[in-house]
Amino acid sequence: MNAPFIVRTEQDLLIVSFPTAARALSWAVVNGGFCHADHIINHRVRGNDPWFCAEPGRWLQRAARAVGLQGNVVAMATAVEMKHVIRVSMSGGGAEVTCFATVGCANALSVGDQSSVPLEERAAASLHTINMILTVQPGLTDKAMVEAIQIATEGRVRALYEARIQSSVSSLTATGTGTDCIAIVSLDSRDVPYCGKHTQLGELIGLAAYTAVERGIASSIHR
Repeated sequence: MNAPFIVRTEQDLLIVSFPTAARALSWAVVNGGFCHADHIINHRVRGNDPWFCAEPGRWLQRAARAVGLQGNVVAMATAVEMKHVIRVSMSGGGAEVTCFATVGCANALSVGDQSSVPLEERAAASLHTINMILTVQPGLTDKAMVEAIQIATEGRVRALYEARIQSSVSSLTATGTGTDCIAIVSLDSRDVPYCGKHTQLGELIGLAAYTAVERGIASSIHR
């Protein structure tokens, strides 16, 4: 049986590839929204790269081509070195969830903090972010993938609250950063209709996300 995904880590790049295109949902810079993804990448970028700051989408597309990736690529960016990628796998009841996370908290914010960018302007690219890629088996319906994003987000918030990470602009406890990204990948053709916190699949998604961010925060303190 073929592995459900293949992981490759280079100096500045995490690549999660799928033998056949997998249903994915994210708000990644490149190919965000619902799509069928052949690869999902998390690319380290230096903050002084003027091209990335001006055109992050084109920058990431070029980076994917440079390593020979073919097909549909979902791409996100971070300032975290790939040697600090956290991988957590959880399984039970015939389900399996794997979370890959990079955790940087310099841009930590609490939901509802005062905004810094007017509505009509695009926010500048920020690299201090918490990025997560979660693969989920069994497969999910579209509405369950949306729910999985929510559950993973709650896992991140729990980790930040327990670590007492403070917002960079207020006295509030952070709930994330200004530029976090989450990608959920449905790995097979089954269509589980929901994955809330009452379900074992929801437990695994939340626990994998929480554990990955918790470990990432602990690692970042000692960098």
